[in-house]
Amino acid sequence: MISSILVTDDGTESSDKAIEKASELAKQMNVLLILLHVIDDIGMPRTLVLGNDKPAIEVARVTIGKAIEKGWRQRAKTIIDKLEKEEKIPNVRSHCVWGVASEEILKFAERNKIDMIVMGPGKRLKDFQR
Repeated sequence: MISSILVTDDGTESSDKAIEKASELAKQMNVLLILLHVIDDIGMPRTLVLGNDKPAIEVARVTIGKAIEKGWRQRAKTIIDKLEKEEKIPNVRSHCVWGVASEEILKFAERNKIDMIVMGPGKRLKDFQR
């Protein structure tokens, strides 16, 4: 029996379609719907524009990452509000994690005992297998 659906969201049109399909399924089955966004780790640049000031580079990486996460949380809130108000889906949550998308999706699904994953095709998921 399915009790939860995970839908991945990377802000693309294919993610929007996956969210639409996942929300239809969640509504029909009356189950928990979770939106998951994975933020790619921002690696250390090969050339150091800021010189060898690694602390300054780390501060810049964290600042950029926080801005990306804030933008995604705003997107997730907009989507959840729409699903709850217009689509009448009562149980919707969102999560944002950092790492390699294919790995983090599987980790999240296993940790949270997700029954179904819905996702659109994407370059970031090229290594996704299971």
